Amino acid sequence: MFFDRIGAACLCIGLAGCVATPTLDSRGGHLETFVSELAAEPDVCQIYREAYVSGFRANVEAIAEDDPVAGKMAQAQLEYSRQLLLDQGLSGPDCTRPYCIIEPLQNGKLDSWCGFRLDADQGEELYQWLSYPDLLGLLSSQ
Repeated sequence: MFFDRIGAACLCIGLAGCVATPTLDSRGGHLETFVSELAAEPDVCQIYREAYVSGFRANVEAIAEDDPVAGKMAQAQLEYSRQLLLDQGLSGPDCTRPYCIIEPLQNGKLDSWCGFRLDADQGEELYQWLSYPDLLGLLSSQ
């Protein structure tokens, strides 16, 4: 039963992320262009991203701990992230949001990862991944 709930929650969260994640348009110098585009978004977009990532991680932790109270608090945090945008006349697609995934670990543990997929700047790989903490470092240096 526990794993059924985890599977259902993962599916719902994953589908919600796929539907609401805007397509990245990174033309040439992909990483630099992408970071510049994010820095140019309204300030509320960074606050939204931070609240969304925090809420997502808290939700994963609540699922892993089978803690419905923490789950409701995490859902409230995710709703708060959406409300931030609505208060500014924006919605989810107006801000670039990271992909967030649930990583199953051994012994029924769960972890999460949030970041962005960009076209690769070099090498044989098609894409490069930029973790959310790495992005924060790049944005703070601009």
